[in-house]
Amino acid sequence: MTAQLGSLAEAVPRWLVLYFAGVALLLVVPFLWPPERPARPHLRLLAIVLVAAAIRLPLLGTEPTLSDDVHRYVWEGRVVASGGDPWDCAPGDLELGGLIADAPEWSLVNHPELPAIYPAGAQWFFALVTVIEPSEQAMRAALTGVDLALILVLGLLLLKSRGRVEPLILYAWHPLAAVEVASSGHYEPLAILPLAAGLLLMQERQPTEGWIAWGFALATKYIGALPAFFALADAVRRKELSKAAVGAALVGGVLVLLSLPFSLDGSPPLGSLGTYAGNWAFNGALHTLLEPLMGYHPARWTCLGLLAVWGLYMLSRGMSPARSTAWVFVGLLYLSPVVHPWYGLWLLALLPLFPSLFGLLLTSLLPLAYLAWTSSLAGGSWDVPRWAMGVEFGLPLAALALDAGWRRRKRKQA
Repeated sequence: MTAQLGSLAEAVPRWLVLYFAGVALLLVVPFLWPPERPARPHLRLLAIVLVAAAIRLPLLGTEPTLSDDVHRYVWEGRVVASGGDPWDCAPGDLELGGLIADAPEWSLVNHPELPAIYPAGAQWFFALVTVIEPSEQAMRAALTGVDLALILVLGLLLLKSRGRVEPLILYAWHPLAAVEVASSGHYEPLAILPLAAGLLLMQERQPTEGWIAWGFALATKYIGALPAFFALADAVRRKELSKAAVGAALVGGVLVLLSLPFSLDGSPPLGSLGTYAGNWAFNGALHTLLEPLMGYHPARWTCLGLLAVWGLYMLSRGMSPARSTAWVFVGLLYLSPVVHPWYGLWLLALLPLFPSLFGLLLTSLLPLAYLAWTSSLAGGSWDVPRWAMGVEFGLPLAALALDAGWRRRKRKQA
């Protein structure tokens, strides 16, 4: 039904009704699971993947109206495929004029004054897709294929760690994952896939391949290195220094290998990363509260400092790399000055490993931020309504507090 709404940006309230109906179904389905483990869990995994594909395929026929990032993917892939460096040249640079005539996506690229921000691993993928078919439809189709591969890897990881795959639907059938990848074309699954593959390989005691997978996650989106960071810290804590050294070398080696062709001119492939880190703000929970009190930039750096403290706290807990990573993603969603709905895919992908009402609410409510489209199209500012932000970030915390209180009472009764 989402595919029949036309421009989702112009129909955000109607789309949100359908979206939350889909989320509600995810709350009902678990009650239909048989209590015993299925005799053939791999067949159930295949069924979940096929249903996920059926959910996504109609969305490939929609226009990416909620976000225009996919047009930049195509443009930067075109630049890389032509031998250019997207971190040195912004889309609006005159020296790229020769590419513009054959690039219908160029006029749709956001912030054409800024060079690339996406790491080298992502750029090589963009270039590969663009060589095959330089269009946003092809890019979205390719990323949807990656997303389905991610679902399969997550299913195998669940089988290895929990013995059953039913929690996989929390990501595989979630409308957030379907819309953000198949319709909007966000590339998060491209980095989450090697992150999940690394977790699986480590469980299967293939550390070399696991470190390499995490290297690809780092090289595709820097935050993808979180499990590697926690695994390295754990190795150092257990005084396995040679293991830590090998792991760091493999992870860093993949990043260097993929980035080196773009660094031969002496400039690292960072592009507009500094501009994003220092100036971007949208839908940030704590930043929105602090900005009126201390100003834009002080609030921003306060949030980033608290995020660093949160990461160090998770490091001190000594939890598994997967669980630590999930909690850091929670911190990111509350403390980052920029929280787009698709940022929730990182936590949503790990939710099947650690199911919770808090995690499901936190990820599921993020699309309320798209009400900024409704405000903007009505002539207002590009801002998320305060009530929507209150629901986005307040309701999950309320659920978390109620759950903690219930667990405390249960322990006392025991």
